[in-house]
Parts: sequence; C-alpha cells; structure tokens
Amino acid sequence: MSTIKRVLFLCSGNTCRSVAAEYLAKWYKDNKYNEELKDINFDSAGLFHYYETPQKGTLKYLESKGIEVNDFVAKRIDEELIKKHDLILGFEEKWHIRKLKRRFRNLKDLDNKLFLLLDFAGEKENLEIEDPFYYEEAEYNKALKRIEDGLIKVLEKIIEINKKSEYKNHE
Repeated sequence: MSTIKRVLFLCSGNTCRSVAAEYLAKWYKDNKYNEELKDINFDSAGLFHYYETPQKGTLKYLESKGIEVNDFVAKRIDEELIKKHDLILGFEEKWHIRKLKRRFRNLKDLDNKLFLLLDFAGEKENLEIEDPFYYEEAEYNKALKRIEDGLIKVLEKIIEINKKSEYKNHE
C-alpha cells in the first residue's frame, strides 16, 4: 500500500460508528500523533443517510473524552468520496464492505483500499462491530470502545505504512 493521506470511516447511516471513528482519529492526531499524522485527513460517511446529527450516545462518549463535535456534516457515500480517499474502513462485512463493493463494482482498486477497521488493525477474530444504535448505554459504549481500541492500532499502522512509503520515495 502506498502513502495514506485520506481516510474515510464508513457505517450505515453516518451517525454512530463512523462519526466516533472520525472524531477519535482527529483527536488522536491532534493530541498524540500530531507530527506523524499531520498530513492525514479523516472523514466519515454512511451507505445511507438517516440523520443530520450524530446519535446522542456517540456525542456523550466523545464528550466524556473531551472531544467536541461541532463541525459534523452527515454524508452519504458516493463515487467521488471513494475515489478521493486512500483508505476506507467499515465495521461490518455484510452491511458495509459487501454492499459498497456491489454498489460500486465499476470502480477499480476498491478492493485495495476497503477494509474492516478491526481487520486492518491486525485483529484476527471478532472483526465486526455491530451498530449500537438501539443498545443501552453500557453496550453502546462498549462498541465505541472497541472502535477506539482498533483505531489506535489503525493509526499506528498508517504511520508505519507512510514511513515505509516515504523511505522508498527517498531511495
């Protein structure tokens, strides 16, 4: 994989999981990996468009970490977003990965940039993170914590990929 500059998180409605991943990634970029991720952009979208604002459970989880979500704009995935991003990370094989591949089967290289977040993070089992939309708060937070834990591994992998790519470009 070549240099990763633009990362898109994809879920069903762009209101729970993808929003959490986007804003957690931005927070980690600003607070922990500032130098290593300075040129990386994070965004999110949904296969469908349900609401204009993130779910209350997602906002509450992010706020508990000191993360404000004041510039969010819900988006539905389209061809332009796919082409624009180097890496697209979903949360469910059947509902995100397969549906996106079917809907945009005409796009080349989609297989090279579309992954489950936890698979890309290097996890070996229990790779899907179900939609917490109808979950009670404790279960909702558990799902978002899985996203955060996987995201940290994803960010470290992106840093490593970009270092290798930069090294190859300087040879």
